[in-house]
Amino acid sequence: MSIYPEAAATRRRLSLLHVVVSVVMAGAATALVVLAFSPFSAATAAFSAPLYAVVAGGYSVFPFLARRVLGFRWAATAAGTVAGLLSAPISPIGLLIVVPFVAGGAAYDATIWALARFRRDGRTPECVFAAAAAVSALVLFLVSMPVMTNRAPLFLLAVLGGRLAGQSAASALAGLAARVASRRGSAGRPGSLR
Repeated sequence: MSIYPEAAATRRRLSLLHVVVSVVMAGAATALVVLAFSPFSAATAAFSAPLYAVVAGGYSVFPFLARRVLGFRWAATAAGTVAGLLSAPISPIGLLIVVPFVAGGAAYDATIWALARFRRDGRTPECVFAAAAAVSALVLFLVSMPVMTNRAPLFLLAVLGGRLAGQSAASALAGLAARVASRRGSAGRPGSLR
């Protein structure tokens, strides 16, 4: 207990500020990835939707990393929202790009919340992150269905498989980055990875 009554309130405000700044940074980093890969991903989407589904998983790395490092329940959704809003001016689909970012992040966050909320130790096992990536892939697949012209079953399975591979790789990369950051002490609070 502090001798200064305002110390706890100050710590809470700084903690909230840390989360907000970190989420905005994750969203901005994702927008930079979108900017860097935009010419390549547009050509890939036109050439091969299943390959694009794998490549698009790269857009989820920073929102997934925000969720793991910050321990804020809806960090992937918030980072996805920021990424979508910042990417809209450079995206061929404009403001509609917010939809897949928010849907993928919300699916990831909601799955983690649903599967890990009863754990007493506060730690989230890797299998929960893997399940969250799979649910996120399914949601992104469903979001992309209206724009797909080829509805052949094998094609749809290939696109779904691409989404699963891309989102799983993004979650695995986010996990690796979170572990490295934790070991180096740059993740903020020790033991904060959730």
